[in-house]
Amino acid sequence: MKLERDRVYHPVPATFPVIFQEQASGAAPLAGDELKAAVLELEAETRARIAERQQGIPTFGDGTLLSLVRQLRELDQDLPWEESVRRQDGAAGRYLEAALERLRLLLERRRQGRFVDYRERFVPSPEGPRSGRDVGAYELAASQGVLGCMHWKGVPLFKSVYDFSIYSMLLWELRPRTILELGSGMGASAVWMADLLRAFEIDGHVYSVDLARPELRHGGVSFLAGDCRSLHAVFPRELLAAAPHPWLLVEDAHVDVGGVLSYFHPFFVPGDYLVIEDSGPKQEEIGRFLAAHPGCYKLDSRYTDFFGRNATSAGDSIFVRF
Repeated sequence: MKLERDRVYHPVPATFPVIFQEQASGAAPLAGDELKAAVLELEAETRARIAERQQGIPTFGDGTLLSLVRQLRELDQDLPWEESVRRQDGAAGRYLEAALERLRLLLERRRQGRFVDYRERFVPSPEGPRSGRDVGAYELAASQGVLGCMHWKGVPLFKSVYDFSIYSMLLWELRPRTILELGSGMGASAVWMADLLRAFEIDGHVYSVDLARPELRHGGVSFLAGDCRSLHAVFPRELLAAAPHPWLLVEDAHVDVGGVLSYFHPFFVPGDYLVIEDSGPKQEEIGRFLAAHPGCYKLDSRYTDFFGRNATSAGDSIFVRF
């Protein structure tokens, strides 16, 4: 197993896995009265959430959404909003047109529900079915730090700011008893997750493996030396059979991804989570694994899209076992 310390983030995914090429989603886009109704429904839900869960305090995103809806309400209500914004002049018109398109894409993802079939993440394009991100390649690359690396307790932590938040929410919701991390790096991420388990009062343990065992030590972490090509020697079946659920498996080693997923699959139970980091170049192997186990895994769009579509290193690759 090898942790790539000078990682480059790739668009996710560059192309749709060949195994699923004929099955990509092709649902009709939201438009006209249907789009208006969906926007107004989202507006009502946003206002209710602000009042009930956020004690009247809107997020930046809430404020932007409500401002956009106010502007849309001022347009000619006898025309589709798409037509009205195209008739607006200047920079304000261009902003409204772009903002409405982003909102339409958000609502189309929303109507798919939280747990989505992997194939539904892809839409037709002239180059074949594709997915995408709501953040640019530079913004994602910069999210680990521009002039330095994020750290935990002074040790470099190779996570993006998006993933740093996503994992915190996922651990709180999932409350995993066992975390399996493939790709220890310098060990900071395993220690960080173990610290979160303690802070959340979760009785769990982290097993983290890499070719070279990190120097860090932590009572909640077992650092292991091993190779992903010989997982039976690192995680013997007896250990996996006895490890308490729910599980969180984090694949961040970039070695034999299909073989890794196939090795752990028999031990997963419904409710366990699988996160595949730096997933852009791994989509072909991910697609083949999912095709071999139809209906067993759903993508959790709450986490892949929490900060916008695929604003995570695990683009289209945060799965729950069904």
